[in-house]
Amino acid sequence: RTPASPRRLSGGTPPTRRKVLASDAQNSHRFKVHLCDFWCEDLVGNVDACEAYLRIEFDNTKIFKTEHEPNNVNPEWGFKAGFLYMISYLEQLSRRQLTVQCFNKVNGHLIGGAAVDLQTIACGPTHYQLVLRGGEQKEARGKLFFTCTMKMVSQSLTVICQDLTLTMQGCYAPAQLQISTTLDEVDNQTRNAPHSQEGVWPGPFSFIFETTLKDLLKWPSPECLRVVVIDEWGVRQGEALLEFRKTFSARADVPVCFKVPVTYKCTVEGEQEPESFGTVGELEGVILYQNLPVFAQLVNGQFVDGQVEGGHLLAEGLPYPQCMSEAPSTWQDPAERLGLEFLATDAHDDPGHDGSGPRVEDFDDRQFSEALMQIDLPPPWEKRRERAGGRMYFFDPRSRRMTWKDPRFLPENWDQKLDPNTGKVYFTYHKTRQTTFVDPRGCPPGWDMRLSKAGDIYFAHLPAMRTTFVDPRGLPEQVEAALDDLGRIYFKSHEAKTTSWEDPRNGQQEVVLATWRHQQSLNWLREQVLRELEQRQELECREDEAREETDKDGENS
Repeated sequence: RTPASPRRLSGGTPPTRRKVLASDAQNSHRFKVHLCDFWCEDLVGNVDACEAYLRIEFDNTKIFKTEHEPNNVNPEWGFKAGFLYMISYLEQLSRRQLTVQCFNKVNGHLIGGAAVDLQTIACGPTHYQLVLRGGEQKEARGKLFFTCTMKMVSQSLTVICQDLTLTMQGCYAPAQLQISTTLDEVDNQTRNAPHSQEGVWPGPFSFIFETTLKDLLKWPSPECLRVVVIDEWGVRQGEALLEFRKTFSARADVPVCFKVPVTYKCTVEGEQEPESFGTVGELEGVILYQNLPVFAQLVNGQFVDGQVEGGHLLAEGLPYPQCMSEAPSTWQDPAERLGLEFLATDAHDDPGHDGSGPRVEDFDDRQFSEALMQIDLPPPWEKRRERAGGRMYFFDPRSRRMTWKDPRFLPENWDQKLDPNTGKVYFTYHKTRQTTFVDPRGCPPGWDMRLSKAGDIYFAHLPAMRTTFVDPRGLPEQVEAALDDLGRIYFKSHEAKTTSWEDPRNGQQEVVLATWRHQQSLNWLREQVLRELEQRQELECREDEAREETDKDGENS
């Protein structure tokens, strides 16, 4: 089920937004729509006389009816539907609705209904919690939960890169380029930039394809332009990857400057996949976009009874629901945003990395470091050491890959794995069989990170038995996050003995946030090691007591 988010009040007059409406209807606007995960909670009526089913209308163009669920006031339906929705004018979206009615098959009566406008869906969250209302007084008759993805499609989204410059060892490098894209919709779109003695290509090099913003800017497997560098003898010298999500502007025709490394890869004996041998140069230039879709849904968040709780813009400058008083923050890669360095950063990509996050080598307490070294790895991981320097790394026999990232202390239902093709660390959540690049470790006591059926990250607060999309990690010392009975997040200051709705991380400089994250990471790691040692000592004590009992029995006999 979709996790409930904390309620947040909002109000005031929304600021002026960028213009998002179409001025003509020569071409219909297209949306890919997917409906799923419908369920209700606390329906009114006698459970033995309730056989609930749903009637779902999408702008009166698509009408669906679910199966009935007998003897259940908290029914769930396995209903799913996907279709293409077309509309001539985007300004009409705010007047069109997705309507859901819940009926009781036993007596044919309407239990209650709820609706949300399509513009809110097009630029709002994918998860919805609505109150079913019925009767003359429109009283509440239960809660409705569902997921709706609505991705606006551009049939001719154009990516243009130009003014390319290649440098190697600080000098302009002669070469030719092969430019392609990783987008699944594109087949054999390769642009060849002829040999340039100066390492300069004015371009432009254009790619046209049908896609959505969510697909173009997707994470954690980002789409990108791939530029292969070839010397004058036809020998491949390296490759540069330009991620769309890191070089994107929602304003069409606005040039975005970029500079990306050129890395050299080679297949070594005994290995099937090429290994990276580091950076050999830099490629810089300009990228711009044309014919962009207007709408993209928020990343995470939930729509609850007319309010949006949580959620982030997929990219800066995109429209957001009218019910929000101000634009939400722009989404960031969680691995970059959280700053839990020893958890969220995999030094496999940079063997020389000496990140600021805590590691075994960072502890001053020698006894503590030795204790950490004694703790076993989860199977099938293996400890190994570099021949030069003796630094420990971790080998995964499933993928036959190595990483510097420690696989220990993962929460229950989580597993750390390595991509056999890239060697990148990712994490599997067994309950929903979803994966993520975000490390689930480091949550405060009483908190768990989880993945929904759709792969969204959320956090469970076990004492309150409620969930939220707000990350409880990275708070200052003596401050603790908690959820109330309604799922609203608040913050407890043990030092001041006060509570507040205001997140202390808001408005802080990045250097302050990084300090808080580092300290919490360090404290968390120490707690895990000490807990492991205590459990080991208890086990050894029980084994010693058992041996003593056995010895006494032997002497008595």
